[in-house]
Amino acid sequence: MAFVPALSNSFFSSLSCFTLPGKDFPLCGIGPQQTRLIIKPIMTNMIHSGVWEGPCRFDVISVEEETRRVHEYFNYWSNNLDSLLGKLDPEYYTLLEPGLVIFNEDFKIYPDQFRKLEPGAIEADALLISPDGASIETYKIAEKYKKTVISATPLNCRTVDIAAYTRSHGLEMFVPNDPEEMKQVVISLRARKILAETRILYPTDWGWPSVASITGINEPEKLKDKFGVELVKISYKALSDRMEQMTESSEVNEKAREWAGLLTGNADHSYLDEKYVVKSLIFYQCIIQLMNEYQCNAFTIECFEFCTSKLPQKWEITPCLIHTLFKDQGIPSACEGDLAALIGTELLMSVSGKSSHMGNMFMEENESLQINHSVPGTRMNGFNEPPLPYQLGRFVQSGWGTKFAVDFMNNEEKNVTVIRLNPTADGLLVLKGKLVGSKGYNEDLLGCSSTAFIVGQESRSARKFVEKQVDYGNHLAWVYGDYSEELKTLAQMLKLDIEIIT
Repeated sequence: MAFVPALSNSFFSSLSCFTLPGKDFPLCGIGPQQTRLIIKPIMTNMIHSGVWEGPCRFDVISVEEETRRVHEYFNYWSNNLDSLLGKLDPEYYTLLEPGLVIFNEDFKIYPDQFRKLEPGAIEADALLISPDGASIETYKIAEKYKKTVISATPLNCRTVDIAAYTRSHGLEMFVPNDPEEMKQVVISLRARKILAETRILYPTDWGWPSVASITGINEPEKLKDKFGVELVKISYKALSDRMEQMTESSEVNEKAREWAGLLTGNADHSYLDEKYVVKSLIFYQCIIQLMNEYQCNAFTIECFEFCTSKLPQKWEITPCLIHTLFKDQGIPSACEGDLAALIGTELLMSVSGKSSHMGNMFMEENESLQINHSVPGTRMNGFNEPPLPYQLGRFVQSGWGTKFAVDFMNNEEKNVTVIRLNPTADGLLVLKGKLVGSKGYNEDLLGCSSTAFIVGQESRSARKFVEKQVDYGNHLAWVYGDYSEELKTLAQMLKLDIEIIT
């Protein structure tokens, strides 16, 4: 897995460099977004055994000169691989040692040539192949290692020939035509890898569908078959027993008080007593420990079921704070047991490299889309970028329930991408949007109160998008920036139908 807290305290102890929002707390890289796509670069090329002319040889050179040119070209190509990937963040991928496969006029790849590619070709997620000399060798490499092939050469007579043949044999190949398309392919393959490594911790005694968010994905076993996503259910008793242990721990309380001081100190303003921030950070440590124990790297809890258990009232917490803290570390976390919203959140964070906001949908009279929940990310300009200014608020009237508030409009970027996965996990709805307003900052508001107002970039309306939601459901996740093209590529890889509204 990309993020596997394999030892009993590995995730928990990693919080010594924890990423509380604030300029003094850089990310520690403990979430699944730290996953890299492992790429094995390979060049194929021909060196003839002799000299002759014919229909495929009209500019004959000696075997010695051909050998020199092949190795010179391979060395040049190997030293310039990063240029193929454009401006892609190098944290997204790892390039293994390039390999050169040489064949002659019998067009066969012999075992010694395959051995030169290993173990990298076995370890890799994708093979980046420059198919020089002929076509069949690229297919033979794909066939042997059963790995996704990315052509290092743009669209031409050879690459489309190889791609069509490779795809017709049930193997995956992409032919990006420029560095920007290459970037989209790598980002999307990485996002698919992250999704396939996802294990969601879900405390529930109820099961599915949730009592409120009934258009979440309600057959989670299909998520394993379709995407590789696993769901780990634990009982409320297990949750409660662990929380009671954490509450009694002096070490946990000391750490919670330390973090609460940092959180409050870095906030523009706080509308609640710091003791309630401490309580939420005890709950946060409880969930961390359970995620560690059950080998999970994503989290959700059903707010209505949680509320009726009266445990939140007993502990004087709501889940809002931890959703924000997790997302700011690249850990998918979603409200109300909504697995569709959680996966949408993960896809958006993976393609954008940014934290996100999610919430309920409301249609305004001016046809703008309101998205409202108290779970804004503060790292919405990027996981490694400075956090947005934030305030701390209270969820309930009596003063507890720590939550973040962010002024979404107080940011240079106003283009946004909104996403929703449908209940059967085979369709993706995307809005290329424009942020036109926000609410919840500098206000002592109860409940879900961090609100974004969004319209389509071109239509200046969200009506068409909202009308489509009758087939997709309620909760929406969004990030700053336009990532519709990356999502289109990713949808193709995940075999999802995609509708993009603007």
